[in-house]
Amino acid sequence: MKFIILFWILLSQLSAYNGQKIFELYQKGLYNEACILGYRFFAPNQSNENYVSLVGFSCLKADQIDKLSPVMSALSQSSEARANSAYFALIVMQKKLLMQALYDNKPIKNLQFPKSAHPLSKVFDLYLQNPQKSAAIKKYQDPTNSRQSYTLYTIETNGRKSIAIDEYYDKILTFHHVY
Repeated sequence: MKFIILFWILLSQLSAYNGQKIFELYQKGLYNEACILGYRFFAPNQSNENYVSLVGFSCLKADQIDKLSPVMSALSQSSEARANSAYFALIVMQKKLLMQALYDNKPIKNLQFPKSAHPLSKVFDLYLQNPQKSAAIKKYQDPTNSRQSYTLYTIETNGRKSIAIDEYYDKILTFHHVY
């Protein structure tokens, strides 16, 4: 019995340490590392909505959108957690719809989603306004910032179909996202 109590005490201290470490990595902009560490200790912390939200935002910033499904499922108890879950679901849905449009030529129009500052969400909105069906590489100008532009195209990485978004500022590539 003492062993079980000691195990739980050690596990709770380790979980607190990992949550702090993930937060530090996130603050430093090391989103991929925070996402990986968060997933390593996700199971014992899935009832801690602050931990789960931090892991979710880390994975989102690291362009690891496919890792958001268990995060969304774990966020349901508080109003803030449900809002985070809905935001993650929005980004995942927009990714899936863009992939279907680009790979399967499925038209996506007349859809209305909440607006988001996430690059995938911005490009999704621009695509809805102008799908550019004949172009393999779709180019979009940010309507709120004339110096910001995006390209959207399909890409295959390690045999896996994905979409890529390149962000440009003054025609200089600033970010390359693969989803």
